Order: sequence, then structure tokens, then C-alpha cells
Amino acid sequence: MPASPPTLVPSNTRAYWVEMPGRGSIRQESLSLPAPEGHSLIETWVTGISPGTERLVGLGHVPPECWSTMECPSMGGSFELPVKYGYCLVGQAINGPYAGRRVFTMHPHQNYAIIPDDRLLPLPEDFLPLRATLIPNMETALNAIWDSEYQPPVPVAIVGGGMVGLLIAFLLKTAWDSQPVIIEIDKQRRQLIEELGWGLTTLDPQASPREAFSLCFHSSGQGSGLQTALDSVGFEGRVIEVSWLGHRPVSLHLGGSFHFQRKQILSSQVSTIAKSKRGHLTHQQRLEQVLVHLQNPLLDALISQIIKFDHLPLFMQQLYHKNPDGFSFAVIYRPFEHYFQKT
Repeated sequence: MPASPPTLVPSNTRAYWVEMPGRGSIRQESLSLPAPEGHSLIETWVTGISPGTERLVGLGHVPPECWSTMECPSMGGSFELPVKYGYCLVGQAINGPYAGRRVFTMHPHQNYAIIPDDRLLPLPEDFLPLRATLIPNMETALNAIWDSEYQPPVPVAIVGGGMVGLLIAFLLKTAWDSQPVIIEIDKQRRQLIEELGWGLTTLDPQASPREAFSLCFHSSGQGSGLQTALDSVGFEGRVIEVSWLGHRPVSLHLGGSFHFQRKQILSSQVSTIAKSKRGHLTHQQRLEQVLVHLQNPLLDALISQIIKFDHLPLFMQQLYHKNPDGFSFAVIYRPFEHYFQKT
């Protein structure tokens, strides 16, 4: 359908800020209009929430030594709080080279934003905006598989059935023709994974075989999960660590089979392209590959909850203290029916 006409921009825009540990609010902010040369004004349609990372930020638990690494584009304030933080925004460009098109960018939760044009990723015309909120986690999952240098039919497991773990499993199954096993401690989450209809095998850690896998991705966000991942791999097995634990220390038992079995732990972090692809693949090209993988409509089942922007402070207050049920959480800024229209 034709692009919607640009919406009149209010004199003040609104953004979500963490005011103090465990509590946030929506603040009024001013935009400097018109947008300067090389920048575009974006009307936000949807932003995505990363539960683990935004919980650490919202509780003030980002270690000082990680502040520079953890800063996101257009962040406001500081990790000492208050802070405006977030990194997944999908909207429609009102002006600039992509005027009238839907675009993706990294930005906190905010209803209007001025973004440098070189930070905008135009989306295909048939790409539903809710699914675009999966872009950052899909990019993390793809980079992790590249870091692992996985080659089928090597037996592979994933500890932690959250968003990143599920997207790693999805990619392994659909793009690498693998049959990964998800090791997940939460019974309800195992049931939710089975209800996705993706044909994934899930196991409780107590029922998972020891030293049965050559490769394991750890994405549980818990130190105990890393131990489970180490115990699951055998001789010269590799554990790819994709969780970020912030300030929390991790205790591991390395006196058993770890040394004798020559096991390895490798950190994977999305801000740097995997070594096997580095030098001949740009971040933009990686994003383009992510969009190809996200064309699969099966991924829509991961959008578990939709939150209106005005209700975001209450949702985040709950998120800071407890994992919400489901996988992916999207914040909407327009009437609900708009999210199922093509550009």
C-alpha cells in the first residue's frame, strides 16, 4: 500500500528514562527541527526490549569498566542514572533519502528521533515492523554461529531457551540443516518452546547427557548455565559464551574433565564481527544477511507481548525484578492495526 502521509511532529517529543534503580518514567524532550543535513526525522512505530540487558541497566548494575562499551547510539544521561537507554527502533522516515519508508536504527525508546542517515537501515516493503524488532538478537545469534565455526553434522546444544538461544537454534535448523538440542531449566519455558512448532528438542539440565556434544552455546544469563554448558561438551568441545552477566561473578568447577578433555570457552560479542568473517564483511552486510534470515514468518511467534508506549514505565518496573513470560517484547507507538500493514 502507499506510504502513509507524514505525521505532524509535536513541539516536544517523549522518551523513556530510568530515573533510579528499578524505576523509570516518560520524559518530555525537545527536538531541534528541521533535522540537520545528513540526518532524518523518524516517527517511531515500535521499539524492542532486551530483557537481560535493560534489567542490568535499569537496576544500575552496569560495571563502570563496561560503561564505554555498553553505551548505545543516542543514549542520554549515564549508567550512574538517570539514563535513556535502548537499542532497537523501527519507524518511518519523514524526510531525507528514505522519506516515506520504514527504517531500522539503534536508539532508545522514544516517539520521534533525529538520526544520522548512515545509521538507518531501510527495510523491505513487505517487512512487518514488529518482526524488525528481532534484528539485534538475530544479529547476535548469527555472529555467535560464525564465531563457533560450526560445521554440520557436529552435535550441538544450546543452554538457555531465551531469545538469543532460540534464534541460534532457529538459524542452525533452517540455515545449517542441524538438529540442535536446547537445555532449559524452566519447565514452563520448555513448554513454550515446544508450542512454537519449530520441532526443537528441549531437555531439563538434569536429563541432559554429559559430554555428548562437540559444541554448546551458552545463553542462559546464569553462571550455573555456563557450568552446564561445559559439562555437556566432550573432548576438545567448545562453549560459545553469548550471555553478558554484568557485575555478577561466576564460579566454575574446572578441576574435573575441563583440562583433561581440553575444553574451550570462547566469548562472542556482536559489536565485533566474527573472526572468520572479519576483513571481508562489513556490519552493513551482516545486517543485510540478518534481514534475509528474518523473512521467515515462523519468527512472528516469538513476539510474546506488545506494550503501549504509555504503559512502558509499569512494564519495565516489573521487568527489573522478574522475567516476564514469553520471549520477545515490543513497544508500540501507533494504533495496533498499523503494525500489520505493508509499506
